[in-house]
Amino acid sequence: MPRSLRVHHDYIDKVKLAVIQNGYPNQKALSYDTGLSLTTVSKFLTGKPIDYANFEELCRKLNLNWQEITTTNEEVKSTPLHTYKDAKKNNNSKTGEQRLIFPYFTNVVKN
Repeated sequence: MPRSLRVHHDYIDKVKLAVIQNGYPNQKALSYDTGLSLTTVSKFLTGKPIDYANFEELCRKLNLNWQEITTTNEEVKSTPLHTYKDAKKNNNSKTGEQRLIFPYFTNVVKN
């Protein structure tokens, strides 16, 4: 399980609306009520990674389903995966072995 979570960009507006709907006039009030730093609350509301336990606590206070709004910090961002037809065949004439060579590799980006 990841150590940090972040709000998926598609849900940031929903999370910000939940702050007001749950009676918090601002981030500072939510920070005070949860006992978390203002920086942690700000990161949560802007989709930056925060500690797993803090993420769950903020979701609980805002009556949000944390599993619905989250994306892990280790989400894969990559070029499209290539299919076999996109692969180039590399023949090893000495052994008769054929290997598939993909022109691009996917990357895992950690934020």
